[in-house]
Amino acid sequence: MHSLPRNLIGSVAWVAAGMIIIVVSHIGGTFAHVVGQFSPLTGAFIGGSLTLFSATIPMSKREKNEPWIGFEQLSWILIGLGVIMWGFGDTLWRYYISIGQAPFPSLADIGYSSFPLLAFTGLLLLPSPHVKSKRFILLMDSLISMGSIFAIAWYLLLGSLAQAPGEANLAKFLGIYYPFSDTALLSCVVFLLLRGQGNIYKVRARRISLLVVGLGLCFFVASDFMFNIQQNAGTYVEATWIDLGWPLGMMTIGVAACLRRFLPSAPEALSRQKQEKRTEERNLNPLTFVPYYLLASLFVALACDILSTNPGQVVVRPVLLFTTLGVVGLVIVRQIVIIRENILLTEQQAEALEDLEMANRRVEEQAHQISERNVELERGVAHLVDVQASLANGNLHARAHLTRGVLISLAGSLNIMAERLMRLGEANAYARRLTKALNDLSATFEGAAATHSRVSIPESCAELIEIHRLLVALGMKRMYPASPTGRPTPSTFAPNRPSKHPFTPTPASVSPLPSQRSFVTEPLGHGSRQTDLLRHAELQPIGPKSLRTEGVQHLAVSPALRMAPLSSREQD
Repeated sequence: MHSLPRNLIGSVAWVAAGMIIIVVSHIGGTFAHVVGQFSPLTGAFIGGSLTLFSATIPMSKREKNEPWIGFEQLSWILIGLGVIMWGFGDTLWRYYISIGQAPFPSLADIGYSSFPLLAFTGLLLLPSPHVKSKRFILLMDSLISMGSIFAIAWYLLLGSLAQAPGEANLAKFLGIYYPFSDTALLSCVVFLLLRGQGNIYKVRARRISLLVVGLGLCFFVASDFMFNIQQNAGTYVEATWIDLGWPLGMMTIGVAACLRRFLPSAPEALSRQKQEKRTEERNLNPLTFVPYYLLASLFVALACDILSTNPGQVVVRPVLLFTTLGVVGLVIVRQIVIIRENILLTEQQAEALEDLEMANRRVEEQAHQISERNVELERGVAHLVDVQASLANGNLHARAHLTRGVLISLAGSLNIMAERLMRLGEANAYARRLTKALNDLSATFEGAAATHSRVSIPESCAELIEIHRLLVALGMKRMYPASPTGRPTPSTFAPNRPSKHPFTPTPASVSPLPSQRSFVTEPLGHGSRQTDLLRHAELQPIGPKSLRTEGVQHLAVSPALRMAPLSSREQD
């Protein structure tokens, strides 16, 4: 809160404390009497001015205060105007007293009678709590409180005033109007206390100002009610402590308006924490039982009236009894509505429990499915880990056998990788065989060239088609078409033709493709030109200008060295 509102509230508190001390303690004798006479007038103008100042001063964007909602600002303006009107009425009454007159009714009653109307209208314009489910209950509680207060007031004062003879119609009306307006204001205080339980009054500024304005109205109504009782009994004495309720009540209303305007809004985190704390509190609180407290007081008043033998009490008894029956009827209606709401709430809770049970069953089913899926997933992961470990240990024939689940794509990828690894291993093994065969063949050629002996093809070259093609290209073997059965034709191997170069035929496991023409090879005979050239080349030393080079060049153009069609494996 700013320093200016704090100073204003402090000044009002000092003024109120001074009035109480001076009037109650009778400090100064005559001075205390004067202070008691003018304290209502002073308190009215202080409270009204503070209320209007707080309600009309504009809010700046830099202020972190709660904004006005709906007709809230107008309600405080009406309350402030009502307090100012009461001050004007008391000013006129002070004027009548100073000239030695006490007329009733008078112009002062215009100001006095304006305050209850303006204050009651302003209180009704305060924001609604917006609790739809409790609006009817709130209305019933307000009616029960108002009926109880009216019946009690009728028993204490209004009944006797209504039966007072010899007064003018306006005087009788005003005599009943003031106590009745006090009853309405007191009922409005109860209504405010019940309204303060709404969500909109969770804000600190609205909640505190509502409680403070209710306290101010209680001060005002208490003094006004006691004044009417003493005035009716003829025992009223001016400028006593009874009159302090008027200035204290109106200054309290001004303080309430100032608090509503200048109290800063709580931080969001703190406000949320307080709201959560309030939701945890019990729904039943002392304010809930206010209508029942008043109803109990009404029964006490009715019992006193019935037991009384005073003729004046007998006259007011019909109205009191009728009002009591009406209040009891309202209580019965309220209880019926509450029972109906409880039944509906019970049915809703039963439906909610059924929905909760269904939701729990669905959750259990989903949990069971998730558990089974997790078990299946764990098994699949363990299987894939075993397959991966087997592949890592060299078992390239290991495969993943998964037919369903989310890991089937991973299993397929792992199998494809294993297949490629196996093919790569076969290719590497074949490359090693081919390398060994070429090394053996090269060593054979080098040894034969060094010793000038015959060339004997090594066993490692027996099943390698690449070596066969190389030997055919060198003229050391012949290639013939193969029969459809995969065996050479009868003319493939001549029985009377000795072979100088033993050779193992191509195995039958390498089956030719139907679309390609297969060939078989045979070592060349001694009578062929190629053999003679090769033998002649074996006798010459190895060199760039030797006959071997000439023989190879001659073989390159020989028909026997033409390349045969390749099988599918040869093409690879």
